[in-house]
Amino acid sequence: MAGERVKKHLEAIAVGLAHLARRPMTLRYPEVYEVGENVRGVILFDMAKCIGCSLCAQICPARAIKMYRLPGVRTPRPGIDYTRCIFCGFCVDICPTGALYHGDTADMIIEDPSEAVLTPIEWDEFKPRPWAEGKGRPVRAVPDEEVGLKYEPVGDRSSPDRHGDERGGGSGGDSG
Repeated sequence: MAGERVKKHLEAIAVGLAHLARRPMTLRYPEVYEVGENVRGVILFDMAKCIGCSLCAQICPARAIKMYRLPGVRTPRPGIDYTRCIFCGFCVDICPTGALYHGDTADMIIEDPSEAVLTPIEWDEFKPRPWAEGKGRPVRAVPDEEVGLKYEPVGDRSSPDRHGDERGGGSGGDSG
């Protein structure tokens, strides 16, 4: 019985040592990446389009959206708590005027949790700050049987991307 346990431990150690010689399966997070067509980005708000119906707050399963009364405005306007938001997009889908929409940033940095709770005015002016703000070049994650995922550069901003149009290959990148 004890000999069987020792054998299993030695097998586990052998597997671990074998993996030390291999390339890592996990790659560093890309500095800038391409957001795909069906990716739900950060939820943003255009107060000029909002009619104050509160459907967004009613449908939010995480209770991330709260209605606020603003001085001089007859109906309340939504604010968001990004620490609660699960980015399900229900609020975007139910908004009758398109005041809520998905941005083109799929990740963002919030250094202080208090910065994640936005009033309607703050949300209207909010510009998500992606992790890779102003760094690197656009890349696309591509499945690879050997390493899992690898990142391939997307064409420069002046050349057509994989769709053959002039979108230029994703977000971010150097401007010069």
